Amino acid sequence: MIVFSGNVNLLVAAPMLQDSFVDKDGSPMSAGIITCYHDNSRTTLKNWYYQTSNGGKYIYIALPNPLTLSAAGTICDINGVDTIPFFYPYDETNDAQRDPYYITIVNYEQTNQITRENFPFLAPSGAGSTSVNSFNNLIINNGFWRNVLPNATNITPFSSFTYDSTTLAIPLGDTNYTAVVAPSQHDGFRMPDIQYQQAILTGTNTVTFTPFPLGNSQPISGNIVPEYYLSHVCSAAGTSQTQKCYQFPISLHLNTVANLPFTFSIQAQNGGGTSPGENVITIFLLQDTGTGGTAVPPIELITYSLNSIWTEYTFSGFFPATSGLNLGNGADDAWYLQVQMPLNISCTINFTKPSIYLTENILPTNDFQTYDQVDTVINSPRTGDIRTSLNSFYYFGWLPMNDNTIGNNLSNATLRANIDCWPLYNLLWNSFYQFSTGTGTSGANPIAQMYNSANTAVGYGVSITGSGSAISDWNANKALALTKAVGQVLTGTVPPSAFTSNFTAVAHGTNSGGNLLITSFTNFTGSPVTFSNVGGALPTGLSPNTIYYAVVSTPADRDITWYVATSYANAMAKIVIPYADSGSGTNRVSAGGLGISYGQYGHVQLEGELAAHNHPGSTDRWTTFNTLNGTVGSFRDYAVFGTPVTPVDVAIDGSNLPFNIMQPSTWYNLFIKL
Repeated sequence: MIVFSGNVNLLVAAPMLQDSFVDKDGSPMSAGIITCYHDNSRTTLKNWYYQTSNGGKYIYIALPNPLTLSAAGTICDINGVDTIPFFYPYDETNDAQRDPYYITIVNYEQTNQITRENFPFLAPSGAGSTSVNSFNNLIINNGFWRNVLPNATNITPFSSFTYDSTTLAIPLGDTNYTAVVAPSQHDGFRMPDIQYQQAILTGTNTVTFTPFPLGNSQPISGNIVPEYYLSHVCSAAGTSQTQKCYQFPISLHLNTVANLPFTFSIQAQNGGGTSPGENVITIFLLQDTGTGGTAVPPIELITYSLNSIWTEYTFSGFFPATSGLNLGNGADDAWYLQVQMPLNISCTINFTKPSIYLTENILPTNDFQTYDQVDTVINSPRTGDIRTSLNSFYYFGWLPMNDNTIGNNLSNATLRANIDCWPLYNLLWNSFYQFSTGTGTSGANPIAQMYNSANTAVGYGVSITGSGSAISDWNANKALALTKAVGQVLTGTVPPSAFTSNFTAVAHGTNSGGNLLITSFTNFTGSPVTFSNVGGALPTGLSPNTIYYAVVSTPADRDITWYVATSYANAMAKIVIPYADSGSGTNRVSAGGLGISYGQYGHVQLEGELAAHNHPGSTDRWTTFNTLNGTVGSFRDYAVFGTPVTPVDVAIDGSNLPFNIMQPSTWYNLFIKL
């Protein structure tokens, strides 16, 4: 027997002297079943009560849940006595937190008869109104101020972005195609920023961020006009689609807003036809359990059939509870909002300003964030950003780039062993795993080396183990080294895609090396490059996912033809890779080499690096002989007929030590963002 121990003053009694339920045909609902759930977790039972007296002192005892109705269709207590139910629409451990009921009633044949949600209703200003009401919008940059397209106000036509195999990609370890379309919250999120997601890549879908035109009125009366609206056009319907949505980060970590009330709003318009389904959008709430967690299906909140004019649509509810969820070990669990487009059907959907507030059925009169406020969030430092400083303070959220390792709290990481290292660990792993060499779990990585719990260098990535992921190595307590920085000069580059070009290889035989014929691709001797092929094979002697170093013959060759070497030292010595064939198909070279450490502090000069010079006072016996005799002879001729010439010996000078080639430099503290 469960006895109520909460605030009795907040119990709500049924308003009738007797509740009697009937089937839809009007007959008593004999043996019908009432089930009471939490409205914010509609599979979790919530206690309801009946009143009983013990010597004049009333107590409240939980009713059966589910409860079977009497033959007359009435509610009875555990003794079979007709009674009045008492509801407690608050959290029993916190009477300031609203927790209404979701109630279902089925008849004897298990046919649904009645559903009651958010019961019993209390106005937001009532005794149980939440104390966390906030008009801070949890969705940042919902007016799409910064986005993937270069559109300008009132300059038409506006640019569009087509979702296809070249613009969408499947992140490692995921299943959906994704593309970032606008910046938003990002710090710590597994899926930062505003993304487009599509599960099955069929159909033709384009997005245009269209500026609202100038006019004499607001598109929606009483609302701030945002910078842009997003126009999604499906010009060719796909097939077998299960997801096609825009996803917005809400809050990092599921416990932050779990069980709290929220009010959602979106401004939208049907810009297409009126065929069934093509004006319908569906709103989902995603409880993302983080990297390595057990996935939970998105929760459908509501479906809207859009009007042909701009309209504001709203919905109120509660963030679900987190009990029973299985989180990953990356501490990147988070809430996301998903706005799903019509599936398998052509459409034109326009929307803007999806918003979520921690309120109960209340929206702000005006919600306006200055561009500086939005810019502060979307341009705040991101994982992997590097800063310089004379200040030595770096805690917390930053680490000094001292060439040491990071990992979880059970690893032997030498720089920081803590769960907050996961975002940077994940970034390093996914950026450099393809450069691991060796077999099995052995092997070296020239950019970011991994170490097991015994502090032994190990390889990582699919090419080494045949499987694996960043989270599996993290959970195995392996440490990962930062890219080299101590005593290194940071070399400027751009994202790798900007330094990628197709090339033609010219074979020069197995002993003389081969050159690359490349257009519009400037390089310099010693610069790192990598190769890949698209539908073909690289020239024999070159391998994908391997770091090579360019060899340029003359300054004029920097963007026309050049060779490659296996090491920086070989590139300086012009010891190039020989290969006897030119490969096949389309081959591609990428420069920049993010994270690669190369160059030298000094080396012994090579003969080719010496300045052109002579040795005054030296006599070359053969040249002298030929000059004296006016003919070219042999050593025998010289010995028999020549006038003896005494050669001059030139003494060896110098120590053959490396000379300094390090450029003038200044030391600063370097820090990297977790």
